[in-house]
Amino acid sequence: MVKKYVLDAEDEKILNELDNLCGVVQNKEILREIILYIKLHQNNELDLGNFNILIRNNSSYNLLNDFVKIIAKIFFKYNIIENDKICYLDKNINGRRDCPFDKISGIEESIVVINERKLRIEYSDELDNLKRITDLFKNKVFIFEDTNYCEGEADGELGDLASFRMTIDKISLDDKIMYCKNKFNEYNLTYKKQDLNDYADVPFWKLKNMVTKLIIECKSRNLDFVDKQMLKKNKEFYANDTTKRRNDRKGRRKEKDTKEELDDLIGLDNIKKQLDKILNYVKLNKERGNMPSLHMCFTGNPGTGKTSIARVIGKIFEEENILSGDGDFVEIHGRDLVDKYVGWTAQKVHNTVEKAIGGVLFIDEAYSLVADRRGSFEDEAIATLIKEMEDHRNEICIILAGYTEEMKNLLKLNPGFESRIQFTINFPDYNEDELLEIFRGLCKKENYKITENCIEILIDNFKQARQEENFGNGRYVRNLFEKVKFEQADRIVQTKSKAINSITKNDIENAIKSVIYKEKAVSKIGFCI
Repeated sequence: MVKKYVLDAEDEKILNELDNLCGVVQNKEILREIILYIKLHQNNELDLGNFNILIRNNSSYNLLNDFVKIIAKIFFKYNIIENDKICYLDKNINGRRDCPFDKISGIEESIVVINERKLRIEYSDELDNLKRITDLFKNKVFIFEDTNYCEGEADGELGDLASFRMTIDKISLDDKIMYCKNKFNEYNLTYKKQDLNDYADVPFWKLKNMVTKLIIECKSRNLDFVDKQMLKKNKEFYANDTTKRRNDRKGRRKEKDTKEELDDLIGLDNIKKQLDKILNYVKLNKERGNMPSLHMCFTGNPGTGKTSIARVIGKIFEEENILSGDGDFVEIHGRDLVDKYVGWTAQKVHNTVEKAIGGVLFIDEAYSLVADRRGSFEDEAIATLIKEMEDHRNEICIILAGYTEEMKNLLKLNPGFESRIQFTINFPDYNEDELLEIFRGLCKKENYKITENCIEILIDNFKQARQEENFGNGRYVRNLFEKVKFEQADRIVQTKSKAINSITKNDIENAIKSVIYKEKAVSKIGFCI
């Protein structure tokens, strides 16, 4: 008689715990096969070499720990592991960079979880050692978490070490609806399934807050039901919270309308037209239920308005309800994403992105993340950033900015960026007339007046300055303006003039000389052979 292997009631109970976790329920069948394999293996009918698992983690939420706990219950039940404790090896690696794996505190636990990307970046020379360790600790299960942006790369490196493959998916609308059902059922609240479709269509982090508030409200009022009106009111509370904060700010200070703010920016006519097209494209696709990625790449010389436009984009996306935040704008330099110790960079990137959720993260000089060698902290920053761009594609607009050629090189070396950046905008240099308008605007803002004979010398200076490589554009004008104020103040005090708001041709000429002298002085710094 052929022996038939089946799952018992306890097995099914453990597997059913997956129903309460978002993004992992699709692995139920794989876990079912693992249980059957365990039975076959224990009767010496099948041997695949190990029980190790490679888990592709596509989610930005911390779902891995709860998932591994369920897996551990299965292996512990069938005595594959000594206990159901879990060791996250990469966390211990952080403070023990040069320590062999088998000497790291915590590896004696029964399930060892290793983040593959951190292993590959920080321990590229340790793969043979890792193979030795997995053979040495036969009484443990190793789980490799794959968070690399190039799917399949981890399998190529660690394919021989893991017999099984699983995934943690991004949280879908169906997952969020399931989450609501499970929570309401847990607290014995009745509801209509059709009412949850619209209610749950929000970011998961917001949904959890909404559900918690609703459950507290029902229990405090001794209610055993959730109707459509309650769901609508609860959702509106969180949707209006951003609007309330925005209105509170506007009540405290008067702000320009975003369209007016955009129109006030000097030049940039083509950029403004592109923004209109981008907004129309995003709004239409959102209405069709196919929200596109909002990430962008800005290229061009410094001082061409990239930061100013990025700020405006955040406000526009807020006003048009494209993003859920209040136009938050976080500006950093590319190097700010790189930390100085092993394992810290990924967390720093994650924390930086989290601060800008609902708004814009502007990364200036992003090309500074290009490293000279593979496996550097810069590589870790890029890999983590690309994953964050994908995980939060509908919740944030990440803008990479820098010199044109350098940015082309960055995108070329890291193809993961190309599929995630929806819009690329090139910012041309200002012409001399636009630069003059910027100078006039600075004067007007600080109540200075320039004489007519200043115009010609300013135009001539701007024409010459524009010929310089990586010309500073508006940044150059602001620098010159500060020098002019310095020279003007010196003249006013020396001559005891009463015209304290007047800028003369002599002030500008002296300021231009000081700028030229400074640039020449800087160019001489270095060593000669």
